[in-house]
Amino acid sequence: MISAATRRVSFVSLGCAKNLVDSEVMIGKLGAAGWELVPEAADADAVVINTCAFIDPAKAESTDVILEHAAQKKPGQQLIVAGCLSQRFGDQLQTLIPEIDGVIGTGAYAGIVDLLDDARAGHHPVRLQFDAEPEHDFLPRLITTPSATAYLKIAEGCDHPCTFCIIPQLRGAFRSRSTESIVKEARALAANGTRELILIAQDSSMYGRDRGTRRGGLATLLEALHEIDGLEWIRLLYLYPATVDDELIDAMARLPKVCKYMDMPLQHAHPEMLRAMLRPSNGERYLEILNDFRTRIPGITMRSTFIVGFPGETEEHVDYLEAWIGRAELDRVGFFAYSREDGTPGGAMGGQIAAKVKRSRLLRLRDAQRRASESARAKRLGRVERVLVEEKRLLRKSDPLRGALGVSSAWVGRSMGEAPGVDGGVYFTGEAVPGTFADVTLDGATAFDFHGTLVPARELAGV
Repeated sequence: MISAATRRVSFVSLGCAKNLVDSEVMIGKLGAAGWELVPEAADADAVVINTCAFIDPAKAESTDVILEHAAQKKPGQQLIVAGCLSQRFGDQLQTLIPEIDGVIGTGAYAGIVDLLDDARAGHHPVRLQFDAEPEHDFLPRLITTPSATAYLKIAEGCDHPCTFCIIPQLRGAFRSRSTESIVKEARALAANGTRELILIAQDSSMYGRDRGTRRGGLATLLEALHEIDGLEWIRLLYLYPATVDDELIDAMARLPKVCKYMDMPLQHAHPEMLRAMLRPSNGERYLEILNDFRTRIPGITMRSTFIVGFPGETEEHVDYLEAWIGRAELDRVGFFAYSREDGTPGGAMGGQIAAKVKRSRLLRLRDAQRRASESARAKRLGRVERVLVEEKRLLRKSDPLRGALGVSSAWVGRSMGEAPGVDGGVYFTGEAVPGTFADVTLDGATAFDFHGTLVPARELAGV
């Protein structure tokens, strides 16, 4: 039995970057309350599993992890389930899995210390309420990403009625944090060594509109963050086509610290499919938005995501999207087969697409995008790009990077054109230090990564 005198906690964080921030906040608050973070569940007094429930595979993974820890639970140990699965199923989880001692949802995780105290007292608490505003203090927070990079959540929830999405039910209505609370957290992160700040929300470009700012809210926030000493890159993820405004594009163009990188999930391009998804506008308007970014921010890297096989999608719709992909010339695209979710309008629609058909369409569209991505990578070859060094990594014998670089290990980092976890990296050899910046000439590329040559350190104007 684990000693009652110890207060050790182990964490498992599943799902997206927003979930990761929630986990980091919970870890920080427990640390401030005297809990020690340990890597192994077997050594912990309490295990917290922060779950994802966005689509069926995520629910299955979360459930499997909970069951695994329930089966290995030690006498006197508390098992706490947090996050989206908790928000979606609440106290049903404890009925289905009696080993669970406490449940805390996406809007209540700042109260993790009190919940764990209640669980240790045997009360089996369930906390699912949403904060009216996400103004609880995000500090202290333990950063779990590479030391120079940190995510910063600028808003919670979502107001968009997309028919495929369960997020508004899991995260509540859209609620922007105040500029003051965001800047305070950003200053603390920079003081602790963060050099790349990645701003996230369900719809980042909607920032401030719920607080009465009709336009320019995110641009104003970027200006405030740009003044923070120590920060060198500010990266934006999850823009939304209907809430991007001229002020934002202008800020991205004129503020040197803001990465020339646009991530905007579009989900489809055919007008009929966008209407069925309750997504804004149409493919032609999307091309205009992309062109606006390219014209005003030369050299920008653009990424999007698309859903394949939404109910009612026909071969004509896929033909249209395939042709649109060729016209859009996006640098990178993620394609996802539609996941039918209970509780969403899409889940109740007729015209559901067979899994085999979805897979065929997915491969077809990926092949169409491959040509665009190859062209985008080719345009960058020969450039000297600034790279944030992350780590030295062993290269497998079968890895084409090993042959290209002629070494068994290499440094890997990212330029402004690569977001962590989704875009690959830049590999190079020579002397480097994790958490610092290096200049690398891009000599070649694989399907996902670049490889290059380290060039001597020099002063970079405007960085």
